[in-house]
This record gives sequence, structure tokens and C-alpha cells, in this order.
Amino acid sequence: MDKQQAVDLFLVKLADWENASKPDAYTYEKSFEQFIQSLSSDLLQLSVGPLAQDRNTKKK
Repeated sequence: MDKQQAVDLFLVKLADWENASKPDAYTYEKSFEQFIQSLSSDLLQLSVGPLAQDRNTKKK
């Protein structure tokens, strides 16, 4: 993963979050928490890379 991929992912997720309906403070805070959790999960997955098909194969 490079820096540009991370920035692009952040911008896409941020745009989705900003366009979502947030009628009250509770919904706003809950949606922000989901946004951060989703973003961090996706960034972790990108940084780890694809999973090996054979679980016994070591990373090089």
C-alpha cells in the first residue's frame, strides 16, 4: 500500500460519510464512529496485503 491509496480511500469514505443523513447528535456520533472503524479496518487490510492461499507458506 502506498500513501496515495490510503488518501484515496480516506477521501471516498469521507465523502460517503458527509453525504449520509445525520439528523441528531447521537446519529452523527454513531455514524462517525462507524466511519472511523470502517476506515481503519480497510487501511489495515490494505497494509497487510492479500492473504496467502496456503496457510503453511511463510512470508518472504
